[in-house]
Amino acid sequence: MMLIFLKILLSVLLIAFTSSCSVISKEVKSDAKPQVPFKTLLQEVELYTGQTVILGGYILETSNLQSETILKVLQTPLRMGEEPETKDRSEGRFIVYSKGFLDPEVYSKNRAITVAGIVLGASVEKIGDNQITYLNIENREIYLWPDYETQRPPVYPGPYPNYWYRYPYYPYPYWYW
Repeated sequence: MMLIFLKILLSVLLIAFTSSCSVISKEVKSDAKPQVPFKTLLQEVELYTGQTVILGGYILETSNLQSETILKVLQTPLRMGEEPETKDRSEGRFIVYSKGFLDPEVYSKNRAITVAGIVLGASVEKIGDNQITYLNIENREIYLWPDYETQRPPVYPGPYPNYWYRYPYYPYPYWYW
């Protein structure tokens, strides 16, 4: 009975420990507003101007200027661990102004990012016949998530998967005497 209790307690502690992990540093996270819905940020941008927020999404475009990089991002809600959800859940777009150079090959289209930044305001851009409102933020901290789609699966050394089968698929050696 005690062993079962210890296993349950260890499981709960492990879940609590792993769920508290964050990709944004504690200093920046302590300055940030609690999770505010993105639509509220867009509608009441004056209330949040100058405050730190944490947002996530997928890069749409990377533009490098002389002293800064501009990232246009398709916003998505954040999961546990501050990882962006799928693009289907998007509530809008935001622009990140980052001092310095960010390589457009690394910060390429469709890469997932989590950004902590200061709200600067909003801007409007015309896309086709529609007016799209962007939330503008100044980068304080950015985390680029690994690109899982382009990563190859691990290669297992040794006889796997053809351990029992040799040429020509029966258990005889490769050479014939």
